[in-house]
Formats: sequence, structure tokens, C-alpha cells
Amino acid sequence: METHQPREGGGTAAFRELFDRYYAPLCRFAACWFHDRTSAEEIVLDTFTHIWQHAGELRISTSVRAYLFRAVRNRALNRLRDERTDGIPIGKGPEPLFTNPEALQLEADEMLLLIAEAVSQLPDRCREVFRKSREEGLSNAAIANQMRISVKTVEAQITKALRRIRETLLRT
Repeated sequence: METHQPREGGGTAAFRELFDRYYAPLCRFAACWFHDRTSAEEIVLDTFTHIWQHAGELRISTSVRAYLFRAVRNRALNRLRDERTDGIPIGKGPEPLFTNPEALQLEADEMLLLIAEAVSQLPDRCREVFRKSREEGLSNAAIANQMRISVKTVEAQITKALRRIRETLLRT
């Protein structure tokens, strides 16, 4: 999982580092919902303004990157909802994700980060079984043999892992 450690120099330097690193990718991501660059940039700037104003209060439980992308997505969706309820025309509407491969890749990257975080929170045995199955591609029988447990236990651990990962993703 990616972590962000501010460099020496305090809050302003750390904020500047975050801004420089994520501003352009977040603008491209926000452009999925708005067909004009200005609206996308406003959403991203609003997000960074909120972070600056509430820096001491924020508790980020995921990676900083995942938090920023989720915050931008939420602000974009809120803006679209507000425009819809205020009767202001939205324009063409959001661009389908499949026509914007870069935005789709950003969503996939964010999802992979969330999955990796969920896997890291699994109990040790469950995580080990899950990784052998999904990352190493071992069969349930091979995992059972290696770990000296039954195939049924392997199946139960994989089911448990998938359920917990799904629950984590649904909460985010």
C-alpha cells in the first residue's frame, strides 16, 4: 500500500507535495464527469481546499491516493446531483468510462489498492491461503497439501477472504 510521508518543512511543504503529485491525475479523473476542463479543475481545487482547511481533523484510513480519488469522485457526484436538483442543465452528462481508458485505469488502480488493503487485514491463515490461491495460482489441493490442512478448510478460508474483501469494498 502506498503511504505518504511529508518531507521536513511542515504542513505547507507536505501539502504542496501532495498537490504537485496528484493535481493533474485528479483533474483527468474528474474530467470523466464533466466535459469542460474548468469544472474538473474546480472539483479538484475544492477537494484540496477542504484538505488544507481540515488538515488537523482528517483521519485517512486508506492510502492518501485512494482517499484523494474517492474525495474527488464524491465531490463530482455531489456537484452533478446538485445541478440536477437545481434545474441547471448538466450538458452531455458523464462520459462512459470505457471511452476513457486512462480514467478506467485510475479506477482499477484505486480498486487494487483497496483490495490489497482488505487482504492485508485478513487473519494470517486466511490471508496465506488466499494469496496462495490468487497470487500463486495454486489449486485448493496443493494449498491443503502445503499447509497440511483439509481441502474443505482451504475452501472455507477462501470463501471467508472473499466475503471480507467484498464487505470492505462495499463500505468504501
